[in-house]
Amino acid sequence: MREGVKRALVGVGLVAAAVPAGVAYSAMLGLGLHRHAPPWAIASAATLAVFGPALLAGATAARNRTAVFAAVLAAWALALLAGMPVYFPGERREAVATGIALVAFGDGWEAVARRVAEHLPEEPQVADPEVPEATELIEAVPLAPLTLREDEIALPYEGEGRRLSVPVVFEHQGRTLETWMMLDTGATYTTLPTHVLRDLGIPLTDNPTIRLHTANGERESLVALVDQVWLGNLSIAGAAVATCDPCATRDTTGLLGLNVTGGFNFFVDGDRQEVVFTSRFDRDNRLDISPFIDLSATFTRFQGGRVEVVVNLANRSGRTIERADASIACGEETWIVRLSHVEPGELASVRRRLPSHTWCERYQVSLDAASW
Repeated sequence: MREGVKRALVGVGLVAAAVPAGVAYSAMLGLGLHRHAPPWAIASAATLAVFGPALLAGATAARNRTAVFAAVLAAWALALLAGMPVYFPGERREAVATGIALVAFGDGWEAVARRVAEHLPEEPQVADPEVPEATELIEAVPLAPLTLREDEIALPYEGEGRRLSVPVVFEHQGRTLETWMMLDTGATYTTLPTHVLRDLGIPLTDNPTIRLHTANGERESLVALVDQVWLGNLSIAGAAVATCDPCATRDTTGLLGLNVTGGFNFFVDGDRQEVVFTSRFDRDNRLDISPFIDLSATFTRFQGGRVEVVVNLANRSGRTIERADASIACGEETWIVRLSHVEPGELASVRRRLPSHTWCERYQVSLDAASW
């Protein structure tokens, strides 16, 4: 009778131990599956981790091996479940649900597995998930240099986003300035501080003035001509430069405006961190020349509708103007009158007959294109 009771108690112990052992075994299977380990490794590791200590204790016990196995199995399984949040924080419930569904097979067990997992005690906040490892910085492989034609140059740039600066060389009467200029496609004129222009030997007396629209508002600036502006081995002759002290920054001397960059087609190569400039076939110096000329016209209307115009251009610069195209506008009609080879200080005049048109009370005269 006593032996039967003992066997019954051992059976109850085995059943009781099977519950935490099954949950712990399911959790170990789920953890391995979540880490995409091979099936044989998952099953072997889970079996050894959950049942190994109990099997070893039962095998080495002097007597009551089954009872020892059940007791150690229950205690070890509970210890595994209790310690799991230390090493796998926040994963126990999901791992148990995955493991039960994997062991049970058959349809409909996923819902049962989720309900079992939901009834597990809340995990204590005893540890944080493993801190991700910082990734090693891998230096980008430099790209091969671009193949450039003789009329092209690739200049390195500094800065990102809205501010790009490129190396530029200003040359005037034997003096040079190597500096970095901000590439500003919104700036009409190239700018330099007043003291830099004086260092280049450029006088700032009786200079024409222009209106500049800068980030600090509109301002009136003196404008002067620089002999050469070099971008690498490509140059622009007779570039107008406006004075603008606030346009200089800690890293750049001024703005590289459209009156210089407009002489090139260019694009920004972000991969190589270069700006590639290509000389244009026909450069227009209108922006450089317009501050240094006085352009006017007189019109005479004869009986019968004939209209003649005399265009006058005074060259107040120190350079020869090879070509200046004056635009004559009347309503929606426009005509071009060309003046050629106007020497420094010269007043050139050209008389032309306008094509037949409706008489205008007011004609518009402007500089359409020009070149040194």
